[in-house]
Amino acid sequence: MLPLEKRSSNVKRFGTFELDVRARELRKGGIRIRLQDQPFEILMVMLDHPGEVVTREELRQILWPAGTFVDFEHSLNAAIKRLRAALGDDADNPRFVETLHRRGYRFIAAVESEGQPVRTLHVVQPPATKPATDIVNVRLVVLPFANVSNDPAQEYFSDGLTEEMITQIGRLCPGRLGVIARTSSMLFKRSSKSACEIGRELGVDYLLEGSVRRDGDRIRITAQLIETRTELHLWAEVYDRRLEETLILQSDVAERIARSLAMELVPDQRLVRVDARGSESYEAYLKGRYHWNRKGDEGLSLAISYYERAIELDPKFAPAWAAMARARVSVAYYGREPGRATLGRAREAALRAIELDAGDSDPYVALAEVQRSLEWKWTLAEATYRKAVALAPSCEAARRGLAVSLASTSRFAEAKIHAEHARNLDPLCISVNISAAWVRYAAGEFDEAIDRCRYTLDMDPTFEPARRMLGAAYLAAGQTEQALHELQAAVGLDADDPKSLAWLTHAKAIAGVGDEALALMEKIELLAKKGYVPAYHLALAHAGLGNRDAAFASLEQACNDRDPALTNGISVEPRFEPLRRDPRYRALLQRLNLQQ
Repeated sequence: MLPLEKRSSNVKRFGTFELDVRARELRKGGIRIRLQDQPFEILMVMLDHPGEVVTREELRQILWPAGTFVDFEHSLNAAIKRLRAALGDDADNPRFVETLHRRGYRFIAAVESEGQPVRTLHVVQPPATKPATDIVNVRLVVLPFANVSNDPAQEYFSDGLTEEMITQIGRLCPGRLGVIARTSSMLFKRSSKSACEIGRELGVDYLLEGSVRRDGDRIRITAQLIETRTELHLWAEVYDRRLEETLILQSDVAERIARSLAMELVPDQRLVRVDARGSESYEAYLKGRYHWNRKGDEGLSLAISYYERAIELDPKFAPAWAAMARARVSVAYYGREPGRATLGRAREAALRAIELDAGDSDPYVALAEVQRSLEWKWTLAEATYRKAVALAPSCEAARRGLAVSLASTSRFAEAKIHAEHARNLDPLCISVNISAAWVRYAAGEFDEAIDRCRYTLDMDPTFEPARRMLGAAYLAAGQTEQALHELQAAVGLDADDPKSLAWLTHAKAIAGVGDEALALMEKIELLAKKGYVPAYHLALAHAGLGNRDAAFASLEQACNDRDPALTNGISVEPRFEPLRRDPRYRALLQRLNLQQ
């Protein structure tokens, strides 16, 4: 029996997580994660006894003492599932909570308590099904380089340098060096947190930081490598250049820094050379990247215009072609216009980028999306995603796309591995986290999907896709009232968004509020007269209202438009369950080269 001892520390840390016993809070990356009382108690018990078996009977006595009448097996299993969801853990491939069949559970990660050394524990080897490239020896984050020029308009230059180095260093050591992706890195821009704190929040061993100063025709870049655990400065360099000589300095300095990092961290690795480009085309490319990284799709048109300018100035500039391909795919996925034409243009840009530089992962990510959403070539798309992962194992976009593609074909076990790996690479990115939630939703793991949606909304309560996904997960879990609340909140964020309106229409109809659902449908039809309404989402609304003919007509239109949402969800979306017995549904899957 476990001793109910006084807890040795008020704060315990493991991986990227921190548990505050006194405040009863679980945090990741400084963001509070919602965790119900029973999962929280289970976690506290296991953290008090890391590496030891905590039996099911011991947990019963702690959580449900004598005189408490519950369905113990069901309640404990549900609590463990919620705990794993909060930690992003997987029962088949555990990083934290290991199940011992018919005995209990064991916490297998190293645990650090305030004032006490890290305890090294029993470690479970990953199963053979996990890709070998998921195992990295070193994790690093490139923090945003500070713009110390007197001109705030030069932010695109310092941000471009940061992103260039993330890309270059990420290509260094497949399977050995994991580099945190840009979105999570940028959240630490101008942060006053110490290297040790950042290391704990992102789960990294090293960080690279520096500054950029432009003064007339001169530019100076400083960079230093720091070990996060000890805050020891391992390496530092200063670079001075004339601006007119090297507006392409970002890639040059990124290569020099990456070579130095390779010597410091993984000395036997050779870096892929990045060709120098004309300064004006490179500057246009960097401005395009700056706008590409703005929230939502608000910067996409400007990004594309800058990429076009970069290509016009230098038609052999491969990164601009690759970035153009990714941007075109994003236009299709945001659903502001039919996807067919823009996906076709994305394909042309991706193929040109690969022709110019077959070693860059970005065009393969875009091409895989095209193969899946435009061409419906699932096997080829999977192979292309895997090519992107092989070229850059730290590319979260490749992992995320592969996860969604695998889930769309009901290969949920591997899809979850890649979705969680993407989360590890970019833990604070809302798009990555909501994709992981969708994978769980598609797999029928609605409680886990709900927890991941909540985690995403803790980071950004205004993120509409997370509100919609949370509403859909609640609806699938039978929690209709909560579903309506979240979907209404999504509509509240943008009253004219046809996607949110269609999802709310479906939920209202399912909930028996037919008059309100029909009123929403009328509004969607008015919006369709003024602009484009993605047909896939319109089909969801019709399915909820019981209009099968209209639902199939909309799905047919989605096929013709090449609506990317169609290939993401049609075969696994639970809201289309009423259509699945209809022969037209099977015919639709055959047309899409999907098997039911």
